Amino acid sequence: AVDLYRKMPHHLRNEVTYVCVLNGCSHSGLLDEAHSIFNESSQKNKQVITTMVDCLSRLYRFDEAQKLIDDYEKSNPPSSVMYMAMLSGARNSHQHILSKKIYDRMNILFPDEKETLKSGSILVGNTYSSVGDYQEAVNIRSKRIRELGTKVKPGVSWTEFNGEILEFKANDRRHP
Repeated sequence: AVDLYRKMPHHLRNEVTYVCVLNGCSHSGLLDEAHSIFNESSQKNKQVITTMVDCLSRLYRFDEAQKLIDDYEKSNPPSSVMYMAMLSGARNSHQHILSKKIYDRMNILFPDEKETLKSGSILVGNTYSSVGDYQEAVNIRSKRIRELGTKVKPGVSWTEFNGEILEFKANDRRHP
């Protein structure tokens, strides 16, 4: 993605170009390239900034990600997508205290975004599980889901085995 971007004429680059190449850098761990491309961009809109927040968060550069969010919020309303990107990075790095801090901030900023908060509570709970604090994980998930008045739909996947389609759900105990 970076090679194609570098070959692309400047006048053809747009918001979609920057989102795509920054996303490629994010998933490949190419922080220096991401910084360079982000700094070259004259189109630093919500989507481009969110993608850079995601890149920084995936590489555990949370202070830089928060600074980008803070700078964005000086002239724009807060974005739950940016916070979810940072929360996802905190979960992936097993930083349960940081994930709780981000989630608490989301509750203040986005009290009406029930689905986002539900997803966030699951990420925070998963973060606590990842560090072995299973009771706190259950407490966070069940408390927030109850408070939000929603139910969580279990994740579902299917596979074929010996000509039979098998369905698996999260926490399903039907299969060995």
